[in-house]
Amino acid sequence: MSNEQRIKILEEKREKINNVSCSFCTAKWLQTTLMLQNGYNHSCHHPAPHKIPLKEIEADPAALHNSQYKKEQRLKMLTGERPSECSYCWKIEDLGKDYFSDRHYKTADTWAWDRFDEIAHSDPGENVYPSYLEVSFSNACNFACAYCSPEISSKWMEDIKQNGEYPTKHGSHNLDYLEKSGKMPYKNREHNPYVEAFWKWFPDALPHLKVLRITGGEPTMSKDTWKLLDYLIENPRKGLDVAINTNGCVEDKLINKLIEKINALAEVGVKVDVYTSLESTGLQAEYARDGLDYIKWLENVDKLLKETKSTVAIMTTVNILSLPTFIDFIMTVIDFRKEYNTSFEWNRIPMSINTMHWPPHLQLTMLDKEDRMPQADTIEKFCEAWLKYYKKDKYARIYLEEFDQIQRLCDYMRTTEPAVEHRADFVRYIQAYDKRRNKNFAETFPQYTHLLEEWNGEKT
Repeated sequence: MSNEQRIKILEEKREKINNVSCSFCTAKWLQTTLMLQNGYNHSCHHPAPHKIPLKEIEADPAALHNSQYKKEQRLKMLTGERPSECSYCWKIEDLGKDYFSDRHYKTADTWAWDRFDEIAHSDPGENVYPSYLEVSFSNACNFACAYCSPEISSKWMEDIKQNGEYPTKHGSHNLDYLEKSGKMPYKNREHNPYVEAFWKWFPDALPHLKVLRITGGEPTMSKDTWKLLDYLIENPRKGLDVAINTNGCVEDKLINKLIEKINALAEVGVKVDVYTSLESTGLQAEYARDGLDYIKWLENVDKLLKETKSTVAIMTTVNILSLPTFIDFIMTVIDFRKEYNTSFEWNRIPMSINTMHWPPHLQLTMLDKEDRMPQADTIEKFCEAWLKYYKKDKYARIYLEEFDQIQRLCDYMRTTEPAVEHRADFVRYIQAYDKRRNKNFAETFPQYTHLLEEWNGEKT
């Protein structure tokens, strides 16, 4: 199927989706992310997660996905009301009627579309099994990325316990806040009622799943990840797409174990794909994703592509720290496609373009529009040149779905007013980050050296 045909089908699906209501999104029914380390849940990565009350899962483990809060949001979507937590999509759609938001992409995806009519005519108060399940068992992680937080990364937790919270107005760095909001992760040695509920609910949910994704933390560092993969090997369900996240820089023995499990699942008919995250290159990537060895990451992506038949999907989190080498990173993805893509239909290194909004002191819109606009033009022009494959014997290109995401990123960069109120926080954050992590922002980002002085006196 050509790029043009894919877009045409998506346009037709968008019309059908909007005919149900202008805010209808089946992800609220069919997709869930379970952060079992602290009992939080959301239906896609844009809305803030909400706490699942313990009393609800004690009464019914299915409340892991069907919380009362989520049912209330489902009702709003069926009646045309825009849930405020889904503001990311509303901002995209308000840019123009021709834009596809993730509400359209998710509802039109293969894991959701065949249940469209079922959900469109459903009772929002009833329980439903998801088609797409993402689960995190633990916050164990060997990275402490600049925009992450202690409830997701144990390395971040070590930083905060040793040094206290960062001197910024926003960010999940205050342990008292984590305790009060119920976001403090369970310790590995503690009984976790959410993990217990998961293992009660999962055997019943498995037959309904089309996609199962394991995330973290760093999933390969959690014993429940390996328990789940072994469960799938012993109870295979053909047609299930399994995906596992990894930062790509864990010990060799864990990468090798992952490859072993991927190939064992392939033997019983279960497809496994790998997801990893990056959006910049070299020393700047290592600065933003503390713990990253960029060369090791490249080697392990290559190893996974070479020793398995999996795709290795790249998730980006575009922020102020990634802009200087963002094009270099896209070219890195293209280089992998030159090596491993063997057709247009099977892209082994897909890429998603996501804009970071939290914490606000790292969002790219802190830069002035006159600084962002030339970068947006350069990024768009560069990617547009790759809409056609590079050589006849290579299947490396930017796909139209990716280019749509790149265009909306570029339009966002061109049109959004600068977030000047967070600039002083940026300076305070970087100064503390450098001291705690033994880094040097000025040397690593010569393009931004002037910002530390210019933004130091900004009002917040």
